[in-house]
Amino acid sequence: MRVLVTGGAGQLAHAIRLIWAEHELVIPAESELDLSRPESIQSVVSSVKPDVLVNCAAFTQVDRCESEAALARLINATAVGWLVEACEAQGAMLVQISTDYVFDGTATRPYNEDDPTNPTSVYGRTKLEGERQAARCSRHLIARTSWLYDAWGKNFLNTMVNAANQGRSLRVVDDQRGAPTTCRALARQLKVAAEQQWQGIVHTTCQGETTWYGFAKAIFEAKGMQVDLSPCTTADYPTPATRPTYSVLDGSRRATLGTDLMPHWHEALLNVVQRPEP
Repeated sequence: MRVLVTGGAGQLAHAIRLIWAEHELVIPAESELDLSRPESIQSVVSSVKPDVLVNCAAFTQVDRCESEAALARLINATAVGWLVEACEAQGAMLVQISTDYVFDGTATRPYNEDDPTNPTSVYGRTKLEGERQAARCSRHLIARTSWLYDAWGKNFLNTMVNAANQGRSLRVVDDQRGAPTTCRALARQLKVAAEQQWQGIVHTTCQGETTWYGFAKAIFEAKGMQVDLSPCTTADYPTPATRPTYSVLDGSRRATLGTDLMPHWHEALLNVVQRPEP
């Protein structure tokens, strides 16, 4: 397959670069494929003529989205519509990366793909708009994921380790539950999903669930680090954007579509610690 990947500087695009190597990958710089300009999207997609376009690009700074809503909507929603038009012209499949933030977090059991969405932040609302745009593509896969990280990039794991290496005492939220998901695990699942031509919405998080505090504790245990770590509540650290209290996603639909490759989150964490490069 010829595969065009947006958001080339991001951590998920890096994982795709490593794991999809057997396919013909085109990962342009963000200055070359500018999602804020429809003519840039049209020019690159028509030139590359991809079989699959994986849209890893997004405005993911959740709190900044609250104060820069117009930019968030442009990148997370409007640009997806432009990608759809470009994909349709080439007969390409669009793989759109979405998020657990499309839910409000009030559930008491894992969300499935058909549960009502109700985002509570600008980020969540614009990503949901992006889903609706992506669904207009004749061949589309909307992959909802959560708490993405890996050995590279700017993410929770590296933030925690860097802070601990500076000798800082850490207080981490213990009342938000979700599923930490490695970029390498998601990249492997997306590769199979594209090869097997999955369609529609699918939840692509690692299995199991924990809190941010539980995740931090597991990181330090896996790395053998002694850290002054304690739990706190969301109320202790108010933020501009509201986060879902519970955003665990039910991944059982994957097995009905094809090969389910998503590991348990703790197994995935150990893989990252033991093998910085997949």
